[in-house]
Amino acid sequence: MVRMKQDAGRIRIWRNDALAGVELLRASGTQHHFPKHFHDAYAIHLHERGTMAFQYGQPQVALKPGNINVLAPGVVHMCLPAEEQALNYRCLFVSPAFLQYAVLDPGATRLALFERLLCLGDLELFQSLGNAHRYLETDDDAFEAETLLTSGLAALATYSGQQPHARIEAGSEPRHVTTIREFLDANYDRRIALADLARLVRLNPVYLVRSFRSSVGLPPHAYQRQLRLSRARQLLRLGTPPAEVAEMVGFADQSHLSRLFKQTTGVTPADYAKGL
Repeated sequence: MVRMKQDAGRIRIWRNDALAGVELLRASGTQHHFPKHFHDAYAIHLHERGTMAFQYGQPQVALKPGNINVLAPGVVHMCLPAEEQALNYRCLFVSPAFLQYAVLDPGATRLALFERLLCLGDLELFQSLGNAHRYLETDDDAFEAETLLTSGLAALATYSGQQPHARIEAGSEPRHVTTIREFLDANYDRRIALADLARLVRLNPVYLVRSFRSSVGLPPHAYQRQLRLSRARQLLRLGTPPAEVAEMVGFADQSHLSRLFKQTTGVTPADYAKGL
């Protein structure tokens, strides 16, 4: 376990060896603006100080201290300070596999709906998840941290099942959008031209981009870039040097990876790899 240093105005991301599939982030005194992006894990945001604007789709949510916001993997969103005041918050990034382990009963196969969930005013749940985060930060008691985390995730799943959700049902997005998604997923590291996609689905490029953005939340080139950054995180966690990662995922060079990686995560690839 790499311990996190206290440093105001910084964002830190790290992993705890005791819990595979869980990544942690702590932001202290930051005003970092995260552009549109998505995660390959469930993102659980615990807001501690200031007001943050979360936007996914049309609605914008103002997170206040004590609020919990949950986003499922692949949900495109943007977040930024809503005021001039610096922000403090903690995030837990939980893989689908860990979530299934934590909340599924023996013999169950399907998770309850668990996305785009905003919890307001549940102080007990906020404190439970926050304490789990703090224990995983200091490594004081990983056993207690895992107990608190799994209990908190189970409570979130129960809470989620009681709330109305706005989501795209499986199979409801246009077929050409699904075809483009699948093509980009399989070719995230390749140089692709808009003309390639237009020929693939036999559509006008302007309509193609407009339709894809409407369904996914990003235009095709930005979606491919997020796929590259997601794969870069996976490779960095495995210990692959940043320069090699940049080439493997399709970026022009390491500086290009570093600029986009820090913009999207708040930390450099090197610091992410070290867990500082």
